[in-house]
Amino acid sequence: MSGSVTELDPAAIVEVLNRHAVRFIVIGGVAAQLLDLPVPATIDIDVTPARDRENLERLADAFEELDAGLYTADEGGTWFPRQPIENWAQYDTLHLLTSYGPLDLVFSPEGASGGYEELAPGSVRLSLGEQSVLVIGTAMWEMLKKATGRAKDLAHLDMYYEHREQD
Repeated sequence: MSGSVTELDPAAIVEVLNRHAVRFIVIGGVAAQLLDLPVPATIDIDVTPARDRENLERLADAFEELDAGLYTADEGGTWFPRQPIENWAQYDTLHLLTSYGPLDLVFSPEGASGGYEELAPGSVRLSLGEQSVLVIGTAMWEMLKKATGRAKDLAHLDMYYEHREQD
């Protein structure tokens, strides 16, 4: 497990997930950056993985390589058992610390309770460093931000709308 919170390297996290053939979609701040939306830098990468058993098994293997721990008050997070996957797969969100920075798994994002299956049709394939990654589209990003209703997300929408009006 990581000794302390590591600065985010989203391309390294994606590379590990890709190597383990995990099916996932990038959402949140990294998605906004990849879509070239005018939002502040993020400190974590949010992904929505597919929830089928085979994908979750591959994700558990990736957790091992990422040295993933549950994000807690403990420095570097708290270890959690990766197998059996039932130990963690029932949760809708997992906040993890990895050797490449914070990783949030959001299986059912607010506004897209169908998770991966609902997000996939409107997603686009983009490059993150040397990695190919599936990313939510701008319309879905906007919908998810509205659905949370959080002040931070609404502020990001305001920035986006202001920028869009200037173009």
